[in-house]
Amino acid sequence: MNKNGFGFNGAHSVSGTGKGRVKAFAAAWMALVLICVCLAGGCATSNGRTGESTPEGGATDAQTEVTPAPATPTQEPEPTIERTLGPGQYFAENGVIFAPEGYTSSEGSRFTFKKGFSAAIIDYTGKAFNRITFRYTSTKPLKLNIKYNVGGKAVDDRFYLEAGENMTFHGLILGYLNGDTADSIDSIAIDSLKSSTDFSLLELSTSRVDVHNDKSYFIRNDRFKVGIRLNWGGGINYIEDLTAKVSGLTNLINSHDTGRLVQQSYYGGADASYTPGTFNGSTWPYNPVQGGDQYGNSSRLIDIEIGANYVYIKSQPQDWAQNNLITPSYMENRYTVEKDYIRVDNRFVDFSGYPHGQSNQELPAFYTVSYLDCFSWYNGVNSWTDESLAHRASLNFWGDQKYADSCRFHMKGDNTETWCAWTNRGDDFGIGLYVPNIDLFYAGRYKYNGSKDASNDATNYVAPLLTLKLPNYTALEYSYLITTGSLDNIRATFKANKDFVTNESLHKNYTPERDIYADYTNLDFSKKDNSYALEAANNAVVTYSSSAKALKLRVKGGTDPQTTLNFLDFAPEQTAEKFTKLTIEYMIPTSNAKSSYSCDFFLCTGEKTAPDGSEMVRCELICDGDYHTLEVDLSALSFWKGKINLIRFDFFDDCSSGDVMNLRSFKLS
Repeated sequence: MNKNGFGFNGAHSVSGTGKGRVKAFAAAWMALVLICVCLAGGCATSNGRTGESTPEGGATDAQTEVTPAPATPTQEPEPTIERTLGPGQYFAENGVIFAPEGYTSSEGSRFTFKKGFSAAIIDYTGKAFNRITFRYTSTKPLKLNIKYNVGGKAVDDRFYLEAGENMTFHGLILGYLNGDTADSIDSIAIDSLKSSTDFSLLELSTSRVDVHNDKSYFIRNDRFKVGIRLNWGGGINYIEDLTAKVSGLTNLINSHDTGRLVQQSYYGGADASYTPGTFNGSTWPYNPVQGGDQYGNSSRLIDIEIGANYVYIKSQPQDWAQNNLITPSYMENRYTVEKDYIRVDNRFVDFSGYPHGQSNQELPAFYTVSYLDCFSWYNGVNSWTDESLAHRASLNFWGDQKYADSCRFHMKGDNTETWCAWTNRGDDFGIGLYVPNIDLFYAGRYKYNGSKDASNDATNYVAPLLTLKLPNYTALEYSYLITTGSLDNIRATFKANKDFVTNESLHKNYTPERDIYADYTNLDFSKKDNSYALEAANNAVVTYSSSAKALKLRVKGGTDPQTTLNFLDFAPEQTAEKFTKLTIEYMIPTSNAKSSYSCDFFLCTGEKTAPDGSEMVRCELICDGDYHTLEVDLSALSFWKGKINLIRFDFFDDCSSGDVMNLRSFKLS
């Protein structure tokens, strides 16, 4: 994502299937080797940004100005202390002395090992710190265990390091949000996560940074106020449009629990060593979730950086269906507040090594207040041309399997207008989400009650999805925009910024799930790509026959088998007056139970969106094993006018279970 301007500073310059077992990794890799010499420079504070740090739900208008620390006053230089190395000791580049063990070979200060490399820190002294910086080179990803002291008590901490040259890792100590500080480091122990590695310790240093409130940190401008829930992995728990005038509506994001928010969430696989959890009555896969787990255990804050108009967060997520089982993975977010939108840049690295398979990935998980009752998106193929939007005002609960299919909205063809919005129909106000190059939206409502309360159990949800395999040890990166306002304003903002990133890196290890666009007025079923258009509705099974190069319509169970051609989900809108003839090309095999059949067409147009019989046309069919063309004259039908909504095809009026029709084409002309 570097080519898309991902722009993370420092170290390395987001409910599915699968699983993985992890030991409870306490947390922060911040604890690496500290450096006495580097500490002498004093305490570093966050760099300048106007922000707020307030308890959850208690957003105030008062702001705390966070400014860079003043330069250290001129003073007499400290006397130089001559330091010499003892047997088996080494200097890091910044002067820290360490004594390594457990390596198989070395060249200078470069060590080769697989497991069990350790280093005692010699004569470490320094000022109190709550953040550790570790600079290193390694040819393989690493697991780092570090021992440091807090209030005279030894703390064992764990971090994960990516492979690379001259890499820098920053980590906050375990008790950072509680205001703890450490005063010494005893040792580090490192294992390679992938075979033997060559490793160099370049720098170990510590600093003391500002401690922000353990609930929410707010950034804002004249338009937006955005809350970052620090003790829930840095997920977004608050978005307010300061210019909006909807009575009683402030926060648009549902923050009822650690699984809500706007946050990263991913699904992976696992081997037999992983014991799956359960959630919502189902066995649940390995599922790192930024906020925490289903039991309310919080994910860990690893790092925070505050800039002029952004907040950078690094966290270590919990495994959603487990109980306080933190995952061997890191999530990074950069939240930037701009004039017309909020930009979020995400980065995820999994160190589990689990054998991940293809899964729907939430990019991101996005929860709003129940008050925003209507889901809208662009369902066409003529992107960014202001064609009509699609709307769903009464979506069901996405987590109920009987409604799951009705909550999935696939992008068509090469549609690039991949944004959606939750708005209130009465106020025409809400919040929009734009994630470039996703394949579908998964959306629904839970316990809908129209509440404006962000902590209410009722919520709306959407997740832009791609089906992809999580990588191990390398980064998955993507970016998105959020804005607020009327549907027209939301769309205009996204259109003006449609090219801000491509997210093309997501399409590695990826399975496409888009609806390949079919022209519903000219369906050639000799092509499998068009086979999805005709849906089985009642007592029917619809499949594609590669040998016949046609759709195979089969009667299942009872009589009156039906299929539908749903124009409500088709763009652009089609008008009945443009078409005077409906034509199908069909074949009925002689092996069927009957020797003659008739069929019915229900032609729903104008205000009619479901058949009632008044719009039916009956036709006779030929059953001889050959293909025939059937034409229906539409010009003489008084009800054939206005918008085309639905055509239901009852392909056999009287039939037996197992009877078959092959359908080669279905056309309006």
